[in-house]
Amino acid sequence: MANQLAGNPWVLDGTNLGTVLISTWIKVEHFEFSGYAANTDKVTLADKNGNIVWQGTAASDLEEVRSGKVGWINGLQELTHTSGKALVYYD
Repeated sequence: MANQLAGNPWVLDGTNLGTVLISTWIKVEHFEFSGYAANTDKVTLADKNGNIVWQGTAASDLEEVRSGKVGWINGLQELTHTSGKALVYYD
């Protein structure tokens, strides 16, 4: 599967780690990490300059993990992604 950047939320699956997916300013409502395989899985999202904006760590019960409200970030890329999907909800 490939990242899906059409519609809201964007669905990221780790296929393009380290690649800037969005290079403009975006206002992110929140992030979610779901569908992962193990409680040791992680996803790390960064702005286009590599500054970490969210790190999702799997829950022991394998339920989805959500960030709080995020706000404006300058671009978006995935630095790490072990399994599952990272969802990006934006305004």
